[in-house]
Order: sequence, then C-alpha cells, then structure tokens
Amino acid sequence: MFAVVIALAIAAVIGYTAQVTGLCMVRGVSDWVRGRRLRLTAILMAGFWIYLFTPLIAYHDRSFLAVYPFHWSIPLGGFVFGIGSAINGACSISTATRLSSGDLRMLLTMFGWLAGWLLLIVADIEPDLRSTPYQLGLLPWFSVSSLVLVSALVYWKFRYRWRLWSGIMLVGIFAGALFLYEPAWSPSDFVRDAGLNLMTGTSPPPSLSRVLILVAMVLGMAAGAWRFGRFRWVLPAFGETGKHLGSGLLMGVGAALALGGNDFQLLLALPALSPASLSALIGMLAGIWLGARLTGTGQSVTTRNGPSIER
Repeated sequence: MFAVVIALAIAAVIGYTAQVTGLCMVRGVSDWVRGRRLRLTAILMAGFWIYLFTPLIAYHDRSFLAVYPFHWSIPLGGFVFGIGSAINGACSISTATRLSSGDLRMLLTMFGWLAGWLLLIVADIEPDLRSTPYQLGLLPWFSVSSLVLVSALVYWKFRYRWRLWSGIMLVGIFAGALFLYEPAWSPSDFVRDAGLNLMTGTSPPPSLSRVLILVAMVLGMAAGAWRFGRFRWVLPAFGETGKHLGSGLLMGVGAALALGGNDFQLLLALPALSPASLSALIGMLAGIWLGARLTGTGQSVTTRNGPSIER
C-alpha cells in the first residue's frame, strides 16, 4: 500500500511539472526554429535520468529497457506521428495537459489516436519486431555524469532559464522512478491497451494501479493549470472536429508504426539507444517541423499552450 501511495504521488508530480513547464515536443521544435533551443534539448535528454536508478534496475532485473532493431516503418511512423502532432498543436503528453486544462478538443484527438492505432493493429500492419534486453554497461554512468555536468552548465550560464531545465529534468527523474514500479504507466500505452481490450479483446484491461496512476497524473496536470490560471473550458468548434480527429488518426497510425508515441520513445526507448527509437524520434522531429511549416501553426504553439515557468 505504501508503494502505491508513493507511485501516485510521483505521478501527480509528473503531471503538475509537465503542465507548468510546457513539456511538448511541438513547442520544443517551435522554440528551436526561433533560436531558443534549451526546451527541446532538455526534452530529448529527460529520459536518460532513468540511469540515476541503475542499481535498482539491475537489482530488480527490470527488462523494460528494450532494444528494437531498425525497420523502415519506424521512422515513417515517427514522421506521420510528427505531422499529426503539428496539426493538433500537441504531442502525447501535451495532449493530456491541454485536456486537463479544459481543452475538450483533445478528446477528439484521443479518439482519433485510438482509432488509428487500432486500425493498424487489427489490420495486422503493425511491425512485429523482436526486442533484446538492454545490457547495462558504462552508458548509465556516462549519461548521469554528463547530465549533471550539463545541468551545472545551464545553471551557471543560463540561470534565467534554470526553472525550465530543472522542471523537465524533474519529469525525467520521476518518470524513471515510476517505470521501476509500473513499466507500462505511460499515457499512450494506457490508451492502446484499454482500446485493444474494449474493441478486440486481445489485450487484458489496464490494471487498477495503471488507472490510478493516470488519474493522479491528470489531477496533477489540472492542479498546475489552476495554479497558473491556465484552466479554461474550450469546446470544439464545428470546423475543428475533422482537424483534431484527423490529427489524432495520424498520431495513432504513426505511433503504431513506430511502436510507441513520443512519451514512450523519449522516456524509455531512447535511453537504451535503441536504433528504432533513434530513427523514430528523427522522424517525429522532421514531421513536426514540416507539419508546422505547412499548416502555419509553429508560431501559435506557445500561445495555445499558455505561459510556463520558463518566464
């Protein structure tokens, strides 16, 4: 029972911090294009903080750090996911943060996501790749040492943006801790498994602990929205229904092809330096950049997501 309480508290902190930092790859790419590169750098490095728990990973013999080989469908899926995220104006986690801020348009995105993912799985198009367990070597110690040095440099050279960096760093650290308790806690994994259970019966329903973790995370996000005066009910206009359903469909299809959304790729697959994850993230970044340019949404991402603790 004590472990459950700790896990729920961690999930709430992750949700709150993701909300107030504006944790979003779409926003990170938008910032990068405008010459502000700290947010995207912090996001791409966040997952490597899991190696703070290297002794516990080895002790518990956790196999959730898996390495998948490269396959042509992986970067393609990442690219499609990125296009959908750019159209939606939010990626996996930021879709949840915007929904918890009262933006009900994100429900349409989630329905589209689920439909796209199920479409490929039911059609048996999702790539079937065998993973190999990640062997803990010198990378964990190198990663943690590098992250500590980079964090010290950010604090010294860019102290006015330290709150942004430390906030995203905190998400990475607590996400690593939560993976030790529940390896399948990520929102995209939950949506996929719940949808498969309801629609096809090929997957067991998410456990009660996963449900409680997701609820705690959403409550943390909502608390962050209230704290910063960001909570506003936003109903989808008639003309936006197709946009968000379509963008969600692209995100679901892309996530199925890439074997996971950007939350899974950043926080779990990338730290293992999986070739599949590296190619998926490259595809996602390219898709977000192109989608933002084609739709002209890049400059409005910051406004829609609201202010963050960066300022």
